Amino acid sequence: NRTGQRRDMMPWFWLIKDGRKENSSKWLQEFHRIMWLRAKQRRDRWSEEVQQCATDMLMTKNWFKHQENIWKDRAKAAETAQRPGHECYAYKQTEMWHKFYERCKTFDSYIQLYHVQTR
Repeated sequence: NRTGQRRDMMPWFWLIKDGRKENSSKWLQEFHRIMWLRAKQRRDRWSEEVQQCATDMLMTKNWFKHQENIWKDRAKAAETAQRPGHECYAYKQTEMWHKFYERCKTFDSYIQLYHVQTR
């Protein structure tokens, strides 16, 4: 492998059959092997990226749900302590985290759909 060979594309004339049953060119066999390995590596890298994205989205979704529960508890505590301002703010925060969570569920379905299509 030489420097800069990574961007080499298969020229059209290498795709034409020359009438021989077997192409004996070692260079061409090596070129085909390298192109195949690079294509496989790109596919594997993107598959890993989709998997990582799905894992990150799950963790984010769980974090939003956790924050929603924390603020729900704070709202209940403020209600018990009869602090209407704190209670109002806590319910506002609860609603905000719940919207984040719902938005994540939407993106999660897109990622799952993409993951199924790429298998």
